[in-house]
Amino acid sequence: MEYALERFTAQVKAVIAATGRVAPALIETATPKSTIPADVAFPAFRAAKELRVPPAQLAAELAVAITIPDGSLIGKVEAVGPFLNFSMHPQRLATAVLAEIATRGDGYGRQPDGVGKTVVVDYSAPNIAKRMHVGHIRSTIIGQSLVNIFRALGYTVVGDNHLGDWGKQFGVVLASIALYGTPDAEGETALEELEAQYSRYAAAAKEQPELDEEARIWSLRLEQGDPHARALWQWCVDLTMHAAQRNYDRLGVHIDHAYGESFYEDMLPGVISAALEKGVAFREDGGAVVIENLDNLSTFLLQRSDGGTLYMTRDVATVLFRLTEFHPSRLIYVVGEPQALHLRQLFALTRAMGNAQGVDLTHVAFGTVFDASGQPLSTRRGNMVYLESLLDEAVARARAVVEKKSPDLPEDEKAAVAEAVGVGAVVYNDLYQDTKRNITLDWERMLATDGNSATYLQYSHARCRSILRRAEADGSAPSDASLLTHPAETSLIKHLARLPEALREAGTRYAPFVIADWCYTTAREFGVFFEQCQVLKAESSELRAARLSLVAATAHALKVGLGLLGIRAPERM
Repeated sequence: MEYALERFTAQVKAVIAATGRVAPALIETATPKSTIPADVAFPAFRAAKELRVPPAQLAAELAVAITIPDGSLIGKVEAVGPFLNFSMHPQRLATAVLAEIATRGDGYGRQPDGVGKTVVVDYSAPNIAKRMHVGHIRSTIIGQSLVNIFRALGYTVVGDNHLGDWGKQFGVVLASIALYGTPDAEGETALEELEAQYSRYAAAAKEQPELDEEARIWSLRLEQGDPHARALWQWCVDLTMHAAQRNYDRLGVHIDHAYGESFYEDMLPGVISAALEKGVAFREDGGAVVIENLDNLSTFLLQRSDGGTLYMTRDVATVLFRLTEFHPSRLIYVVGEPQALHLRQLFALTRAMGNAQGVDLTHVAFGTVFDASGQPLSTRRGNMVYLESLLDEAVARARAVVEKKSPDLPEDEKAAVAEAVGVGAVVYNDLYQDTKRNITLDWERMLATDGNSATYLQYSHARCRSILRRAEADGSAPSDASLLTHPAETSLIKHLARLPEALREAGTRYAPFVIADWCYTTAREFGVFFEQCQVLKAESSELRAARLSLVAATAHALKVGLGLLGIRAPERM
């Protein structure tokens, strides 16, 4: 089933082709400028060049020659200079769009583009034995939204949480536990103590080289299967993932697999051998395996001189496993911009080894998180914000907003709304702009009820539901959508119709902000409609029913859009 806007565009091309003046291959449509009162334009330049006539003349001739079929979504065609502009028929559009939303329900906007294809999304990736902080939240939130988007586009999506639980860095964790002992606390508190021990050990190692050597030895013992090292490692993994799961549950994150770097242990010798056999790597006299002169990238290692492996070794093994296990058409890495070089090296090495042919390897990079004073958040600066604390503060601030706006709500509903609004504010603050940009934790803006914020969008949805409750209706009663001819109604309906194309664009560009922008514009369009069109006190019962159907459709579409971002839509606020 094609959506209304797809059918409209197809009908535009069909009526142009039906004139016999322009070959179908030359019919390309475009979106007119916002100042042009039309919905689709046919620029006549290319076709006119082929026909050797002035573009304005061709557009004028086509405007006269075109016949609009009965029942078409095309309402008007007009030549303006070299452009042939088409406007939609408002009544037929209203009928089509409201019927689509009502019929498709939670599936509104979904596309079959990816049916039969698999996408693997690498996201979140917390480090074992450490708390999740704002650096992890960006990967987690962006990654989950992309998972939602690609599933809505029909793809089979595999979310993979690539855990950092191996290598020299984890050797420091084990060495610090061996030296200072295992924390007695639990959850985030235990992780905080482990981080403190790690920092203490790393600082001491700068003055005592033997400590650095001890950490390297612990790393090797772990790789070589030492029972004590493995037991400590497993305790750290269980502790970290239990704490992380609480954050995932609050964020609505559901990752399919959590394969740590350790999972690929048995595959590492094969990776090194394959790279050597393919001639893309060589072994130095000291034993290290080196990659150089690969796509003009800097030289890097695949194996240390002591036989230990590195991030690159494990990442290549990860790619090979994903290709074999899931047979994806795309591998998407939601990783911070500082890892761009590493991923370019990984992708180049993977292809040089003859793998991932015909598979898109994509890095969705994201920027840095800043505090309200414009300082980047980091442990070194002492202003790091940890995920659990961030969500707790967001919910506490949201609770204050709920208490002010809706003091009469039951206590359990206040708590649920505050959780949805607070967490939603954090999520939307990350997704409403291009992922490559830096973001700022600005609570006033994040929780604003009248700006580009999740709170504003959630409030718009709740307002829709409130209108329906007051009308004692759900918008599903039979109504005549052709009565919706007010400019504010038509503008809102046109925007609701754009969700399917916004979803497709978001997938093509790996850009959740496209969905966020659609949601924000929907809320604004609804605000204009609500101000200019009486709903409960409409001039007639028929118009009231039609407008209630539009309110219901808006609420449902907004809920779908917010859901793609991973944001809940409360019924009341």
